Amino acid sequence: MVTLFNLKYSYKEIYELIAEQGEEQALIDTLSSINDALEDKADGYATVIRSLESDNKAIDEEVKRLKQRKTSNENGIKRLKENLTESMEVTGKTKFKTAFNSFSISKNAPSKDVLDEKLIPNDYWVDQEPKINSKLLLDDLKSGKEVPGAELKQTRSLRVR
Repeated sequence: MVTLFNLKYSYKEIYELIAEQGEEQALIDTLSSINDALEDKADGYATVIRSLESDNKAIDEEVKRLKQRKTSNENGIKRLKENLTESMEVTGKTKFKTAFNSFSISKNAPSKDVLDEKLIPNDYWVDQEPKINSKLLLDDLKSGKEVPGAELKQTRSLRVR
């Protein structure tokens, strides 16, 4: 029989292997080594699952925060460059050097600016490959319609409350 101390250690080890992207074989071996009653194993797994879900929520929030910071940085860079370009143009100094940097304003490569798509001739349009209307296909399969090349699939998932 596994003691409570060992039981907690086993599940902590599972958490760490998953969270730290440990070796898959080590995770499989650790999972296989737990010989608890189904109820105890279920509680241990549920604790690990909740911890990982909590980690994912924190990761999502950090990703969101970093994306906002990146957007703010990009906007700041754009403003600084626009302000410097304007200052250089106003003063007539479009090319100069300092002790640390060289500055110049140059023309970019020509690019397109589409003013009205409706006026663009057909020669400039690209045909798109057909794609499946997934919602219509699923609705028809659910209603019992047989569709060649497709079938209704019913999967299952575990819920822990």
